[in-house]
Amino acid sequence: MGKCANCGEALRPAWKYCIKCGMRVVQPEHDIPGAIRPEPGPARRKRPDPMLAFGAVMAVVGVALIVWVAIVVFTPRG
Repeated sequence: MGKCANCGEALRPAWKYCIKCGMRVVQPEHDIPGAIRPEPGPARRKRPDPMLAFGAVMAVVGVALIVWVAIVVFTPRG
């Protein structure tokens, strides 16, 4: 079919919305020769997913906790 006018993602003919940015896909009934079409604007900057950021922080905390426990358990006591 073409590309999304908002983000440039490749679209399939059956799609009503872009799967990348969610913009409604307008499917013309027929192509009009010489029609003026808007040019796609600059790509919008996406905000990071908060759940992904939370998961990354929890992974770092988990690794730090495992290292701390390993040091406490396996350090010889004298």
